[in-house]
Amino acid sequence: MSQETDIQPVYTIRVASTLTGVSSGTIREYERQGLLRTHRDSKNNHRLFTQAEIKWITHIWHLIHKEGLNYEGIRRLLLTTPCWKVLKCPAELRNICEVYLDSKSVCWSLDKLPGCCVMNNRKCQTCRVYDAARDNQYLVPSIFVESGD
Repeated sequence: MSQETDIQPVYTIRVASTLTGVSSGTIREYERQGLLRTHRDSKNNHRLFTQAEIKWITHIWHLIHKEGLNYEGIRRLLLTTPCWKVLKCPAELRNICEVYLDSKSVCWSLDKLPGCCVMNNRKCQTCRVYDAARDNQYLVPSIFVESGD
């Protein structure tokens, strides 16, 4: 896939479900659980997904169904990549950041963007934090890890 498709939301939930083999309802649940942040089409409010998110949905499914993790376990592993470290936020931003002050959730799982992201005009889907979380070494299911045999 092209890098453009990786970051452009082009897949509907029906297509995402077909590509991943994960039901639409389960994908919606991943979103409700804060494991996935979806784009919304401005015309009809439908969910849209990037190629990178398609891969992430597959990873989540494998982590739950093949590795035995639950939603909370995945959320805790996501917290090993805190946004303020990835973005190297200065103290004045950290001290007003909802995520830094109450670090029980990753920044992109909140209902509304943290104030520091709004101030800096950040969007989750193009943010290094969102990408880094999906690439966290602890969240890559063993099926995707090459063995050293």
